[in-house]
Order: sequence, then C-alpha cells, then structure tokens
Amino acid sequence: MAELKMSLSHDFEESLRGEVRGALDKIFDEIRQGSGYPEYMSVEQTANYVNVSRSTIDKWIKHRGLPTINVGGTTRIKRIELDEYLSKFHSNK
Repeated sequence: MAELKMSLSHDFEESLRGEVRGALDKIFDEIRQGSGYPEYMSVEQTANYVNVSRSTIDKWIKHRGLPTINVGGTTRIKRIELDEYLSKFHSNK
C-alpha cells in the first residue's frame, strides 16, 4: 500500500479530527441502538435487517440453525444472537 504524507494546518487537522470523531460516534450509536431495529425482531424485520429475503431467513432457521424464540405463536429472532450467528459465517472465510 502506498503511503501519502501531507502537511495540514493545525486548525484544519483539528477540524478534520472533530468531523471524523463525530461520524464515528454516529456510527457507533447506530450500532448500539441496532439502527432502529427492536431487540426481538419478527422474521420480516430480520430479513430487512440483513437485507435478504424472508425465504432466506426461513431457510436459515430450518436448515442452518438460526436461533429463534416463540412468543405467543410468533417467531422472533434476538438481534444480538443474529449478529453473533452471522459473525460465525464471516469469520470462517
């Protein structure tokens, strides 16, 4: 990877650092809040959360061991368990 060295004014550097910190804070807040998704998601919400079809989520549940819970006859997926489930597949690559 090529290295790029630049000389920035102190004020510009501080302003840039502030912008980057603000952007990172926003991203981390969204991650902590689940980007507006509830802690326990319906199958449809889960599909939207990971940007796949509902039938893909159904296959993950039936054939790939995606953990679910049943609440009043409705299937729910705990967001943090889904994130952990997906990270297993990402780390296997």
